[in-house]
Amino acid sequence: MTPVEAPAGTGPRPWAEPPAGYLDAVGGQPLLPAARQAWLAASDQAWSDPARLHHAGRRAGLVLDAARSSVATGLGVTRDEVFWTTSGPTAVAVGLQGLVGRARSSGRSTRVVASSVESLAVLNPLGALGVEVDQVRVDGTGRIDLVDLDRALALPCAVVAVQAASPEVGTRQPLDAVHARTRAAGAPLLVHAVQVIGRGPVPTDWDLLAISARDWAGPAGAGVLAVRRDLHWAPDESPDRGWVGGFPDIPAAAAAATALEQVMPVAGQEAGRAFALTARIRQVLADSTLGIAVTGDPAERLPHIVTFTCSGVTGEAVVDALSRRGISVASGSACTSDTRMPSQVLAAMGVAADASIRVSLPLGCPEATVDHFLTALPEALADARANLG
Repeated sequence: MTPVEAPAGTGPRPWAEPPAGYLDAVGGQPLLPAARQAWLAASDQAWSDPARLHHAGRRAGLVLDAARSSVATGLGVTRDEVFWTTSGPTAVAVGLQGLVGRARSSGRSTRVVASSVESLAVLNPLGALGVEVDQVRVDGTGRIDLVDLDRALALPCAVVAVQAASPEVGTRQPLDAVHARTRAAGAPLLVHAVQVIGRGPVPTDWDLLAISARDWAGPAGAGVLAVRRDLHWAPDESPDRGWVGGFPDIPAAAAAATALEQVMPVAGQEAGRAFALTARIRQVLADSTLGIAVTGDPAERLPHIVTFTCSGVTGEAVVDALSRRGISVASGSACTSDTRMPSQVLAAMGVAADASIRVSLPLGCPEATVDHFLTALPEALADARANLG
């Protein structure tokens, strides 16, 4: 596989061209070629326990430390603020557990404030912790209601959880305004930045930042929790050389760091290209007579995600009809599509529909795939509605 050629003057893009017709970046995307090479090299060189003092252990530790330092540089933090986990959701869970557990042990409030559009990656760990969760309202685009946040912050809480942007509808949250309020209330802010890193600037308004390497075309088995050094955070399991939970997967860490190094220099360029493509999709869908409504904020949004609702059809039927035409998209939220549960995100936004379809462009998505999708959609919807009837 070879990197995709970029337009003149922009330098080479680090990714291989994704499969034709693939429009489900939230569901995963191909591993960067350089990240695959880093994974193989680390597998050969860093297979020993990094805590050992012998040569093989020291070599493994050096590789793990180098990956940690590289990610810290990419995020604009120090190495000791970066902790590895096995996934983005695990990073969220570890972050919440460390703050709630500390509050519980010190006799302080374990109450948690969260936006009503947080994913199950946030809500499930909170359920397991057995804490009170105060969910803050959002508007019709999915943006948090700052007045309702002020109401929720009037009482003590252990942590506030607000996503950087919705991986379901793309709407960005006003993290600067949110963080100003949580700081004034003395509550740490955990930001789940799913689908954000590699798609533009790294968020800076947070106390804990949970991210997943798969979002920037790294391996699925690596997540990162960044924790500000002045925050009192105490997970149940002490980090082992920056790795929280289980034996360090050093090849995954090396691949994740390499992918981030490759993607960040061209993140802004790719974000602009993707934003133009999704803006075109939004406009075509808005102008159509297909019984479609586009959701999310049209401007303050992730550059690569478009979600729309359809009347008179099921999401599964539309996904299947598009798949038969060589197009891969998703139905429902990332957390509920396999369970056939309705999306709690759309419900919180006050959006009701028979079906929701999410298009998410992988890094390097060719314009031809967008053309193919827009051409195939009317026929796919007609087939899905006919079969439903």
